[in-house]
Amino acid sequence: MLSDPAKNGGKVVLVRVTTDDGTWPDRDCLLTPSDWCELDHPSTVAYSTCKYGLVGNAIEEAIQRGKFNLISSPPTEVLKKIISAARNAEGMPLGAKRLLADETTM
Repeated sequence: MLSDPAKNGGKVVLVRVTTDDGTWPDRDCLLTPSDWCELDHPSTVAYSTCKYGLVGNAIEEAIQRGKFNLISSPPTEVLKKIISAARNAEGMPLGAKRLLADETTM
């Protein structure tokens, strides 16, 4: 989650991290296992497939139904890198960019 729903009226920005095999179109933020313990191979942030908007309790309900696995958050510096790259990512929709958290105050 790259947004602060408390400051956005409950709206969130969700991105996924996917394998970096060199063919994925999003090349704005590449990550390695040394960046985040949850990764076991080179990866990229998939800004072009992000989801954003008002979710209410839908995320919590999806977690309870097993649709998401809870994992550790990336280190603060990595999260800042992901949010910063999102601001200029060509594939990130403008509406999602407007909801991004302020990485400079993290």
